[in-house]
Amino acid sequence: MNASQGQWRLSAQSRVRIVDNVRSEGNRVLNDTIFIVLSEYADSLTPSGHLLSVLYGECETPSSGDVVIELNDSGSTGAGDGMDSREGYVIEIGEFVHITAPSETAVMYGLRTVIQLLLADGFMPYGRITDYPVMPERALHIDIGRKFYTAEWIMDRIREMSRLRLNTLQLHFSENEGFRLMSESHPEVMSDEYLTKQEMKAIIHTAARYHIAVIPSLDSPGHLGQALRTHPDWLLKNSSGAVAPGALDITNAAARQFVLELIDEYAELFAGSTHFHIGGDEFINFGQFGEYPQLAEYAENVLNISGGTGVDTYIDYLNGVAEHLESKGWIVRAWNDGLYRGDQIQRITPKSSIQITYWTKWHEMMAPVEEIIAQGHQVINFNDAYFYYVLGEHAGYTYPTGEKICNSWHPGLFPQRSGGAKQEYPAGSYPQELIGCSFSIWSDKPEAQTEAEVAVGIRGPLSAMAERAWLGKQKLAGYAEFI
Repeated sequence: MNASQGQWRLSAQSRVRIVDNVRSEGNRVLNDTIFIVLSEYADSLTPSGHLLSVLYGECETPSSGDVVIELNDSGSTGAGDGMDSREGYVIEIGEFVHITAPSETAVMYGLRTVIQLLLADGFMPYGRITDYPVMPERALHIDIGRKFYTAEWIMDRIREMSRLRLNTLQLHFSENEGFRLMSESHPEVMSDEYLTKQEMKAIIHTAARYHIAVIPSLDSPGHLGQALRTHPDWLLKNSSGAVAPGALDITNAAARQFVLELIDEYAELFAGSTHFHIGGDEFINFGQFGEYPQLAEYAENVLNISGGTGVDTYIDYLNGVAEHLESKGWIVRAWNDGLYRGDQIQRITPKSSIQITYWTKWHEMMAPVEEIIAQGHQVINFNDAYFYYVLGEHAGYTYPTGEKICNSWHPGLFPQRSGGAKQEYPAGSYPQELIGCSFSIWSDKPEAQTEAEVAVGIRGPLSAMAERAWLGKQKLAGYAEFI
């Protein structure tokens, strides 16, 4: 069948035409976005491998086989309730294809959809496609602290994320075993191999071109082993004098200032970003605050909390870091495992403005996600049972599979304690506080896989998560059909 019989196809005369309006005129971001997508598929779209011609401001009727792109001015594609105002798009398929989108990001997704469907079938049937994501944020987290990843490898992941319509990259560069981002304020924290600031700027620039937000992640008050290797006096010690590995002595003003100085340096480097992850996880064994009496003394004597305990000092620290960043315009995130625990009485509560990345409920005293939401926090689903790609399958983890994700996960399914109550919001009934989900690469055993092996290993499960995060449900009959 040809186009006149209800199928649209490319022809040798096909052009990409950009509708001339106030949004598109002189829009370099739009032009670059279209160039990126057409360049990726040039070898597949034309026999010569040349880019399709792009026409700007043409007023005549589009020709058969053309692709028309309209960046509209209304902020809505007219698709109805549920359409994401920035990432959703509408494709009308007839003699020509007409993509209507409210943002350059949505133009990228819509143009990719057209090309991917065209390459799969050779044509597109006449009709209308309305497409938008269920989850606003769809992320990849990479632990670049324990393992050195080259800037080129990270930029390759950005390009892969774009093809999967993932829109957020979290880079976790500080760990007990390594600190992989250049510091000029405290060069003593750095590992032998690290990314320079110029390399990180290149990563940030690449992410911006592909409409991917970058979130810096500097974990504290735990996971600071490498950063504190030359500052042993700033490590927390228990009542017997034993050091809590990687834990900052948050009763020490100089130690607190050290972290804030690092944060200020990276806040400047990542100035185009909006979110900053401050960690907060695995500071100490959260059921054993009593082993560190100085934390309770600080709560009583410095914070003036009658009956204050170590958990209050811990929450005060997180709130202080959050307030410091919020005063600079950042949105702050933290992990869930130390917050609102059932075995602790918090006389200080975490700032409700802190977004919580909910990754685990391995301990029965960890707060359920419904408690986190009830306290006013937005949450991002980092479900470790499905999305933790832990190098060397360390700490009891096994490499996630696309089949498991495709067949049994959806955005409302959160981690649960083995044998415990299921933590799940049914599809279609997600609370508005659930704003996204994320796949995570954790480099616990850095030599277990090469960069290339990690890239291959995450491909299937990352694709499955991306599909489910966009649709919120299983589109196809099963994993075999998805593949």
